Amino acid sequence: MLKSAGILGVGSYLPPYVVTNEYFKEKCGISGRSIEKMTGIKERRFTTPGINMVDMAFEAGEAALEHASVDSSEIDFVILSTITQERIYPSIACQVQNRLRIPTTAGAYDMSVGCAGFVFALLNAFQYVQTGFVKKVLVVGVEECSRNMELENKEERKVNILFGDGAGAAIVGEVSEGFGLLSSTVGSDGSGSEYMREDSNHRPSMDGEAIFQFASTYIPTIVKEVLLKADLTLDDLDYLVPHQANLRIIEKAVHNLDFQLGKVATHAVQYYGNTSSASVALALADEVKEGRIKAGDYVVLAGFGSGLAWAAALIKWGK
Repeated sequence: MLKSAGILGVGSYLPPYVVTNEYFKEKCGISGRSIEKMTGIKERRFTTPGINMVDMAFEAGEAALEHASVDSSEIDFVILSTITQERIYPSIACQVQNRLRIPTTAGAYDMSVGCAGFVFALLNAFQYVQTGFVKKVLVVGVEECSRNMELENKEERKVNILFGDGAGAAIVGEVSEGFGLLSSTVGSDGSGSEYMREDSNHRPSMDGEAIFQFASTYIPTIVKEVLLKADLTLDDLDYLVPHQANLRIIEKAVHNLDFQLGKVATHAVQYYGNTSSASVALALADEVKEGRIKAGDYVVLAGFGSGLAWAAALIKWGK
């Protein structure tokens, strides 16, 4: 019999260097007003010398452990999602395991699913706990998008204005019956792989119109799908935490869903930009910290991005 698995605690870390839209006016010749009008992004965070991806993931993980009142010795697995690591190995997950003094009996791996990655990682963690394979999992989404930016390249400037750095984390473990993960969905469509991609030098390219249409269509689809699987409707949904790609995408998706924007996480995209794998994690941590997500709420986490790939999880919040 499957156990009930949910989120015990959340945490986040943002580099202290705040980058406003005026930075891109100077570097790329795009006005701050234009950036905000096109994307809804007001500012984002960039790393500075002395702060790397392991540091950010460690800080977010430590904050999540504290919020969950869980000791690092209790963690049985570490799953980390990222697409901006400097090298494929050693994994960042293993380095975080060591920094947090998580037992060496714990498994640890990185995964790469782009902006849907944190939700994918959560779903893996939920299943590990549900089946009894492990008791507690640390899930981290972390990105250092600024490291791959070439601000002088005019072809990339419309992509560069979107992204920021940061890390978010969650502790997944057993919760009371009726709480935690209620339903989920995942999908992928490699025919759209050219819509968002990087070259061998990690230079990004994006078909903005195609991504906008994809995201604003698929968010409503997967939200409705997970609600239907749990015999719930939109009227039952208390909060939606979508990938924070672009405020205009979120607004269009919410309009297509016929849902209330006031019940949707949008603070993260406005003040942290698009942080890819860290996006849903950062947004979730914000909403929980500010008390907008409360025990007993039905919450949908929805990720989408390069691959193309998408995933959603319906959770009844609480332990």
